[in-house]
Amino acid sequence: METCKRTLGVYLPFAKSEIQRALAYRISFFGYILGDVFQIVIAFYLWSAIFNSSSSPKINGFTKNEMMVYIVMSFITAMTIGSGTEWVVASEVQSGEIAINLIRPINYKLRLISQSLGSIFWQFIAIFLPIWITMVGIRYFTLGELPPHITTIGTYLLSLIFSFLIWFLFNFCFGLTAFYVTYIWGLNMFKEAFVRFVSGAIIPIIFFPLWFQKALALLPFGSINYTPVMIYLNKYTTYETLKVLGIQVLWIIILYLFSKFFWGKAMKKLTIMGG
Repeated sequence: METCKRTLGVYLPFAKSEIQRALAYRISFFGYILGDVFQIVIAFYLWSAIFNSSSSPKINGFTKNEMMVYIVMSFITAMTIGSGTEWVVASEVQSGEIAINLIRPINYKLRLISQSLGSIFWQFIAIFLPIWITMVGIRYFTLGELPPHITTIGTYLLSLIFSFLIWFLFNFCFGLTAFYVTYIWGLNMFKEAFVRFVSGAIIPIIFFPLWFQKALALLPFGSINYTPVMIYLNKYTTYETLKVLGIQVLWIIILYLFSKFFWGKAMKKLTIMGG
């Protein structure tokens, strides 16, 4: 118990500092959100046009109303779990600050995850809750639709936590590429666009060709966005829900092992370069 309190006392300030940083740069933060909201509006009109031109009320198991919910939930899911870990790692590698951080009496990965948790807490309060409450309110007063059952919401939030861990570990590994390349900006832009596409953040994975769906099943990206949103929409049976949650846990374990491996390689390179 004392160890937990001591650990919390060491790493909690890092989470708080991220919240304070977000509060200090509110205009930039909300300006970034407005850019993504604009993408939502485009997606709304695009999918509305697709459904309006279709002779069937359902396309690949989605009604028009379900697709509208998918768009919003996909957006706030992606925005909530993002923390920019790869930028932090890459920046510290390129500036040499990582060497200073490594000699401090703290765990580097725990420090990063604490900072990420601070970002996520702020994003959950500032993005997720306002947009979700607005969506639920609009749908209730216009369609008479109640929000999902509390069990569904709880399962979604559990899946969201798993998504965060998968995305954090993936970005941590990606940030370590800064040990091998001069600048990761271009690579990261490609990574962000690629992951948004294959994670179902733009188009639900079920709309992809079957061979592509099978290929994506071998990768962690669907577990980042598509899985929690489909859970929220209650598109899975109980067995399927347990299965996709299990897959998320499996990817957390795999990416954790990858992160340890790549971290070990990076430290060897740092030792060789630093003498």
